[in-house]
Amino acid sequence: MHAPSPHHHAEPAAAPGSPQRAGAGDRRLSVARIGDLETFCRRALRAIPDGVAVLDLEGRVVFLNPVAAHLTGWSEAQSLGRPFDEVVRLTDARGNVLDLAALEAGGDITALVRRDGHVILIDGALAPIEEERRPAGWVLSFRNVTAAKRLTSELMYHANHDALTGLVNRRAFESRLDRAVASAAAQGACHALLYFDLDRFKAVNDRGGHVAGDELLRQLAALLRKQLRDRDTLARLGGDEFAVLLEDSSPEDAACVAEKLREAVAGFEFAWEGERFRVGASIGLLDFRDGLRSPAELLARCDELCYRAKSKGRNQVVAEHWDEAGTRAGRRAGSHLHAS
Repeated sequence: MHAPSPHHHAEPAAAPGSPQRAGAGDRRLSVARIGDLETFCRRALRAIPDGVAVLDLEGRVVFLNPVAAHLTGWSEAQSLGRPFDEVVRLTDARGNVLDLAALEAGGDITALVRRDGHVILIDGALAPIEEERRPAGWVLSFRNVTAAKRLTSELMYHANHDALTGLVNRRAFESRLDRAVASAAAQGACHALLYFDLDRFKAVNDRGGHVAGDELLRQLAALLRKQLRDRDTLARLGGDEFAVLLEDSSPEDAACVAEKLREAVAGFEFAWEGERFRVGASIGLLDFRDGLRSPAELLARCDELCYRAKSKGRNQVVAEHWDEAGTRAGRRAGSHLHAS
């Protein structure tokens, strides 16, 4: 046995639990215990909480982690060697199937069609694998975002709709009116705005309570929807105040719609706890095609026309339109339609 050289200096031993003691050496030992690097990487991919599919240059599946297997409905054993778009069936927002070429071209991944045909919403990305700067395959990662997107959609719906009636609310209505004003300014498109509140609605609240008033508003909202085209916007602005935006509508058509709404409300009978109530609608109608007035100005003017309808005896339509010269002109059409 040889004695240590007097010139040899042993490195000081690290204290138990020090970073040096539990550092790179232990990590190398951990990798060694797992096995070779390929095995270690496969275990790492299986541990990722997102779906991961590895493809060869021909677009065939060579690896599918457990999350990807769960999301696609294919086990790894079943998927190996199969074409990518047979196992991971991706679609864009229009429902078009995305193959590898489409993904390489930047196709927007929106949904995944499972093996059983069930569709889930996903976020995903495709990245190339290179070996010594040469293409070696692809790795696709994706995650289920169905619940998150559903929640986002619900939040957006509630932000833009009235909770009581399900109609568009004031915020969303003003946004649509703003776009209509812009199209009128840019293209000369003719639109119409209706603003109305209910006659004798207070009697329903006074005698039946606010629960009765709320139920009347719900039933009336459903009735009013049926009088309009799919592209028309019906909104509850608050209380018993409503507005309608008729896009791409001539003044004559708008007058017919206003009268149709007035007749529908006048013919509606609301029953509540043995009592029957009838209400009416005082409607202000204004068409616009030049984009010179702001949404706030249009709503304010239409509100004035609604008030004028009430002052003339209620259950009426008071209309005003602007001719091509920008001057105010009135119209009369039908026994209940009055020009301003």
